[in-house]
Amino acid sequence: MQYLVALLPDRLQAEAAYSALEAAGIPLETVALVGRGYRDVQDYPFGQGGWRPPLLTYWLVPFGFVAGVGFSVLTGLETFTAWVGPWGNHLLGGLLGAMAGALGSFLVGGGLGQWAQWGLPNYAQAVAQGKYLLVVQGSGMIPKARNILLRYQPQALNVLETR
Repeated sequence: MQYLVALLPDRLQAEAAYSALEAAGIPLETVALVGRGYRDVQDYPFGQGGWRPPLLTYWLVPFGFVAGVGFSVLTGLETFTAWVGPWGNHLLGGLLGAMAGALGSFLVGGGLGQWAQWGLPNYAQAVAQGKYLLVVQGSGMIPKARNILLRYQPQALNVLETR
């Protein structure tokens, strides 16, 4: 589900933007005002923030460790033998494989998408400070609603996608 979230500084500006969306023919069941006297920010999945590891992490990191140890044993490379010994060499190969698995799960499993959202404002905190959110649901309405909301100079305007 895609959401267009506009952070507006006060109630008057939020209500004016809501009315403009209504006048433009955007269905009101896809538009919601969030703030004091309206809906609660906890009704939406973007209010909490935080990072969670991608599901690929739970199997790619152990697989990477096993693959790293296996590669070290099969090839017989002794890259670090001088200071860690033969068993330490295999252990370091496993740790390097686990790091490669973690990087792969981050890049492929949606970690970059999570990282891109770290810079987003904390919507729950903004609503607690007396600001208002205007939320438009559904990808079909977002381009039209975005053009309308830009006229009201929101403090933040973001498209968020939830799973």
